[in-house]
Amino acid sequence: MSTSIDLTATAGLPAPSELEESAAAILHRGSIINDSLQRAHARWSLLADAYEAPEQFQVRGGMDLPRTAGEAVLQAASHAASALRAFAGAVEEIHRKRLELQAEAGELLEENNCPAPTGALPAGNGPPSLPVLLLQSRADQLALELSAAEDECMRALARLERSHGAARRGL
Repeated sequence: MSTSIDLTATAGLPAPSELEESAAAILHRGSIINDSLQRAHARWSLLADAYEAPEQFQVRGGMDLPRTAGEAVLQAASHAASALRAFAGAVEEIHRKRLELQAEAGELLEENNCPAPTGALPAGNGPPSLPVLLLQSRADQLALELSAAEDECMRALARLERSHGAARRGL
């Protein structure tokens, strides 16, 4: 009986803590940029009352651009951080399920008195049993969950690019 379970599709998962740290760093940098642009806007605004010219409304309107750009950067950073945090949560759950699956595969191996192979989870000879097929099905489901989490993160970041790309062109 073969008891080989293929978990390679979920091997090498990113560390959720590193994803969380990256999300926090993106948000922090977005906040710094926003603060800088808000300060620039505040300084320019001091001149608004003193500036009188035929084009004063255009100039004053242009002075608002740093403020709105800063807000857009902070919002984009917030959305990117949220996408990474959601991905980190999904990866953490997949990692937990993967460990459970490995433990169950190890128990199945012990029940069948099969020697532990190198490079794969429990393997033996012969056709796979129903428990092995069920474990492999769960391993395949984990791979699908990982792929879905990656796709969702990429979609969230792509939506961010589309929504903020138009705003940047307006600057």
